Amino acid sequence: MEAPRPSLRDSYRPGLRSVVGASATAYGYTLTVGPTSMLLTGSYGPPKPLEVLLFCGGAIAAFALVGALAFGGMTEHFGDPPKRIQLWGSFHFLSVGLAVGAAYLVGAFVPGALGWPLGAFAATVTYLMIVGFENAAADLERRKN
Repeated sequence: MEAPRPSLRDSYRPGLRSVVGASATAYGYTLTVGPTSMLLTGSYGPPKPLEVLLFCGGAIAAFALVGALAFGGMTEHFGDPPKRIQLWGSFHFLSVGLAVGAAYLVGAFVPGALGWPLGAFAATVTYLMIVGFENAAADLERRKN
């Protein structure tokens, strides 16, 4: 008896699951950075090249800070084995909403060019910290079942 031949139809759903899972965090952060830059542009006008670099610097500083907190320093390695997380933990409603809200507050209350790095910093810190809670909650839910 011959083994069934693999088909595209049988492989599609597992492949789709893989790409959705691998893209989840980047998807959420993209939804954070786009609206953050739009809100800050609405508050401060179109950014000059230096302000774009300041925006990037604020996001990089936030990522470095949260990374150092998460790993206990800057020299640690990451790349734990993949964890199984409930799909709903990757929707990022709370993390994106709060991050964009933080950027809105910066744009509303921080004057001038300082708002570009602070807005990116606030949005990035908020997104990363809240998405950590979302992932933890989804993982706890998975463990209960």
